[in-house]
Amino acid sequence: MNQETYPKFRALMKLLDDDDPQVLDAVEKELLDGGTDVVRLLEVEKDNSELHVKDRIERLISRIHLDKLQREYDLLMDYISQPGFSLERALFFLARPLYPDVDFADVESHLNELAKELGKRISAPDNPYDTVQSVNDFFLVELGFAGNSKDYYNPDNSVLHRVLATRRGIPITLGLIYLLVGRRLNLPVYGVGAPAHFLVKFVLEGKEIYVDVFNGGKVMSRADAEEFIGEMGFPFEPRYLRNSSDMEILARTCRNLARAFSAADDQPKANVLMELSIEIERLTAI
Repeated sequence: MNQETYPKFRALMKLLDDDDPQVLDAVEKELLDGGTDVVRLLEVEKDNSELHVKDRIERLISRIHLDKLQREYDLLMDYISQPGFSLERALFFLARPLYPDVDFADVESHLNELAKELGKRISAPDNPYDTVQSVNDFFLVELGFAGNSKDYYNPDNSVLHRVLATRRGIPITLGLIYLLVGRRLNLPVYGVGAPAHFLVKFVLEGKEIYVDVFNGGKVMSRADAEEFIGEMGFPFEPRYLRNSSDMEILARTCRNLARAFSAADDQPKANVLMELSIEIERLTAI
């Protein structure tokens, strides 16, 4: 906020103490229109305000951040509405409003380096299962990626750059690392949005080989995967093991983030992410 508009801000802050609903609505609208430029000033005012005004300021700050989050995700929707969008870049656009310090070039470089190293280990496999085991050994043994069962609903587990940094995640983000690195090596690897548990599928020499990355890289045949779904309490349907589209993977990632923020008692942010997942799912139906 520049020097010309600061006096207006001061006047609005004085009116924020008014109990007249019409006055309060008008004041809040003016402050909301100021966007993130007024957040720092509001933070300063909050520290020196009466309790009821402090509550109003906190609500305003929260609404400003949520409005900014929604605008960022409107841009994400515009991006993925274009044909041939990059899942990798879409995941970055999803994370950026939540983690402003995320750097796409760093994520891309990290994945490139993983692909370079993995490529050295799968150059001449004897059979399809050897290829899958080499991938598992690289990620889960050599690098130590693992499921974060102790802190499952931490939002860090649902964003790619944090999982790359901590090497802990949930089924879909661990699976995404297999998928995005595998694509760089032209491996026939796919995401599978099974109910309640994301899997990775390799299709090698006509064989479907499924990997439960979250649970230690358990390797399963098609029959094993069908049995696994039944053991989770879902009567098997063939659609449970079909390849997920990039749009479906993105929507599922949004739902996982929504659940994580809900578990962290940040319901407004959870609501925005759940609505985003619904909007993305609508695109998949077009």
